[in-house]
Amino acid sequence: MDHMLHPSDEELVARARKKDKQAFTELFDRYKNRILGYLYRYTHDYHLAEDLTVETFLSVYNNIAFYEEKSKFLSWLYTIATNCAKKELRKKRYRTEVSLDEPIMSEDGKIKLADFVSDEKTRPDYAARENEFKELIYKIVDAMDEKYKSVLLLCDIEGLNYKEAAKTLGINPITVGTRLRRARKALYEALKRYDIKF
Repeated sequence: MDHMLHPSDEELVARARKKDKQAFTELFDRYKNRILGYLYRYTHDYHLAEDLTVETFLSVYNNIAFYEEKSKFLSWLYTIATNCAKKELRKKRYRTEVSLDEPIMSEDGKIKLADFVSDEKTRPDYAARENEFKELIYKIVDAMDEKYKSVLLLCDIEGLNYKEAAKTLGINPITVGTRLRRARKALYEALKRYDIKF
């Protein structure tokens, strides 16, 4: 019975492929907020993120016949959202990029971005300055080169594992791990320059 009330993504996709609008609506309702949050963190522009969320789901609707079940539906959805964001940012030259090609040194590089920008929980020791600190995090992440920013958002915020992030970005899992370590170290170093203590 629970299976009928809460169909899997794959079941909904199979129905949506047969033009079942209710199935597509269920997929949209299931993931719209998650994709909107991801795109907001990616672009740091709420209105643009809303537009890109709509564009993402329109693309899903138009291309659902091409979805291959060897990857998770959510990974495919993130791939489409990421591509929509990249295309829009390139088109508008929306942000300034900062090179991270120089070697980066830090004490341990174990900082987790989700510790600071999670929507669900805030660390008590940062509660008083939460908004200011989030803005600082977004500013630092937004200035990163896209290849580092992408893995940081997908793995540390959206919770994808290396393999899922690799499929989303079209790279291998080892590259994801390398870029993620580098991005975390860069974030750690940037926060130290703002005199943030860990």
